[in-house]
Amino acid sequence: MEQEIVTSNKPLLLASSLFFLLLFIILLAAIILDFSQYDVVGLLFLTTFVCCALLAKSLYDSLVVNEQIARTEERIANSIAIDSEELHTQLYQNSPVPYMLLNESGVVTSANMAAGRLYGQPPAELVGDEILQTLVPASESHISVLEQKYQSGVPIGEETMQVHTRGGDTAWVLLSLFPYRNAYGEKIGLLTLVDITKQKQIENAKAEFVSLASHQLRTPIAGIKWSAELLQLDPNNTLTDKQKRYVERLLVGVKRMAILVDDFLRVSRFELGTFQPEFTTFNLKALLTDITGEQEDKINQKSLSVGTFFDESLSDFTADKNLVRMIMSNLYSNAVKYSRPNGTVHIGYKVVGEAVHLSVVDNGIGIPVSDQERIFTKLFRAQNASRSVPDGTGLGLYIAKEAVRVLKGKINFTSVENVSTTFTVVLPLR
Repeated sequence: MEQEIVTSNKPLLLASSLFFLLLFIILLAAIILDFSQYDVVGLLFLTTFVCCALLAKSLYDSLVVNEQIARTEERIANSIAIDSEELHTQLYQNSPVPYMLLNESGVVTSANMAAGRLYGQPPAELVGDEILQTLVPASESHISVLEQKYQSGVPIGEETMQVHTRGGDTAWVLLSLFPYRNAYGEKIGLLTLVDITKQKQIENAKAEFVSLASHQLRTPIAGIKWSAELLQLDPNNTLTDKQKRYVERLLVGVKRMAILVDDFLRVSRFELGTFQPEFTTFNLKALLTDITGEQEDKINQKSLSVGTFFDESLSDFTADKNLVRMIMSNLYSNAVKYSRPNGTVHIGYKVVGEAVHLSVVDNGIGIPVSDQERIFTKLFRAQNASRSVPDGTGLGLYIAKEAVRVLKGKINFTSVENVSTTFTVVLPLR
């Protein structure tokens, strides 16, 4: 734009300069020469006329150039617009993602080739269908909720749904619906249906494998445990002291194996997204008291002091009780495990705003700064933890983090090596 202004002003500057130059020459000539015999006013008029003509010519040329530039820019813009429209049309029609345009009532006004492939019919035959009615609802009110959101102008992002195809089959899709207004002010919507049928099949196969594997692993573990416990109950006392020690080690190994299988099962369910929380109302104080009782033997062995702090303003808490137990059991058992003899461990909760903060504090070995970023990573254990307590799966904190995520909460910690560690879990009250 600046360049155009310079171009249009240049003729004017040149014409003005020429005008004043000629005027100066005439005045100078009038002073030096004797023009008493000539009509000086006429000469000045003639000079002025010539300068005006030159100025008008320069202005005309400038306007012609600007008009040519404007026409060129308009042709380029029109060409770009046409190319852009063709490009968008090609992208829309040939995209591998099924796209459909809906009118205000949710009726299909346009569908691309991928949408036709998904439904198993030509795209033109989809026009006029109420496409939301082809969805398999997760509940009776699910479709009506989607329709209400669309009518209210609320975007819908990545809803996992099933759709009925022309052949009577169903396909899994990620549905997204974005309402907006077109150039004419009409309310329309862009619907995308990403086909995730294969991913769903793989996920289901994984879930079935995990369920089958865990069941098959638990069966022999239970048999080994039962046989070892029967040996311990030998009424005739035929086992030697050495054999008894072997049986005790066997039971310890079986217990570790059972815990490991359970942990892997939990991890798999979290990662596959198949875990569905069951919300109930329970007494939070009683749950934490029960958790501390489970570790009473280890606490007595290490002569630990246990402190509790319970916010009396909160007794009944609504959440998935098993998940809360899983989280706090992992944190509390770690605090007991990594505390030094004669140390202290605190557990409790307090209400802060619209959330409850559950904390576990110990003055044990702490977490090295170099390991703190990875402490919630699967199968990771801090260096000092591996040295002081060799036995461990490295899954406890990972499971706790995933359980907190399912409950829509947060988990964080502060730790100083060889001083103390505090884990805090923040869960919403509602």
